[in-house]
Amino acid sequence: MASDEDVRRLADNMLLLDKRGLGKLNKRLIDSKEGVWATIAEHNFAIMLVSELCPAIPIDYEPEGLRRPPDFRVQLGDTIYWIQMKDLSKLARENKREKMIQKIKEATEQLEIGKFYSCTLSEDFKGECLSELIKFIGDKAVSAAEGESFVFGDEHERAEVSFWSPEKIELSHLTLGHAGDLDVVNITGLARDQIKGSLRKAAVAFEWNVDERNINLVVMEADNKDDIDICDALFGTEFDFMANHEYRWSRKDDGLFCDPGFSAKVAGVIAIKRKDEWVEEIAALSPEEVVNRLTLKERAISVAMTAEEIKKALEWKTPGPVADYHRVLYVNEHYDHLLKGVKKLLHLDGIVYFDDRPE
Repeated sequence: MASDEDVRRLADNMLLLDKRGLGKLNKRLIDSKEGVWATIAEHNFAIMLVSELCPAIPIDYEPEGLRRPPDFRVQLGDTIYWIQMKDLSKLARENKREKMIQKIKEATEQLEIGKFYSCTLSEDFKGECLSELIKFIGDKAVSAAEGESFVFGDEHERAEVSFWSPEKIELSHLTLGHAGDLDVVNITGLARDQIKGSLRKAAVAFEWNVDERNINLVVMEADNKDDIDICDALFGTEFDFMANHEYRWSRKDDGLFCDPGFSAKVAGVIAIKRKDEWVEEIAALSPEEVVNRLTLKERAISVAMTAEEIKKALEWKTPGPVADYHRVLYVNEHYDHLLKGVKKLLHLDGIVYFDDRPE
């Protein structure tokens, strides 16, 4: 749920976009029923553009006159920047797992048992077994000894739960303290392939090739993606090899920038990730005052931390829907000569090339 601060910031941003002639984007956000998060990302990105570019520079959202227009058109002098946004969703398995954990959490919160519990699921655990697992958790929680663990199901489809009592506080209901995967899951290549598929779809919006007067860029919201997966998707899968008794590395030619069809259409990809936000109110308090403001559940979770550690952890918060972004450009080496022009469009926090290897 959006906070009052989120609502205020969104209202300010909508007013700013309306003044810059981007009322169509405001209407899209108001009318959104599905895909609202993708539209919010477009809204946030538009704020970055209007905040950094002179008011005289025209910025169009879904410009008229094109069969399938890119999301933004910006004209700087004789150069037109065509920008297509793409939201990189979580992997299907991650979404499925999170939904199962949420159902378990909500159901067990109805049980008046004042304990914490952990729940880990095997990779092949199916949603059809959730009701039985929830009943199992409730049955075991009543008489479980401190730290006692229980296994639900069989070797093919199982879950493991354990229970412990809170220290120094009282809980009114059974509370999920930790959830995760029971098995080590090999997802090598899944994120890379998902990124490649999403970017191919984004590039369809460009019906013309890149040149000095038409710079096509894809901007993707990549909060839940690692740099190495983005590099593998764009530049090619990295691999290690031995040469002259030394370990070296290189890339395969399976990256999107190696594909002539994609490469000709996209000068670069800008990955944006939400910036953590500094909480001035917390920073102004003493460590003891911060601790006094914690809820009972927060105190239980942070029981092993000192007051100073708690304050430091809370001085930065995960951003809400209205946010600023870190911006990193992944450069198509065929268009290195256009980099100076891209920098005129937007401040960049980092630039990544083919021969860069993320840690």
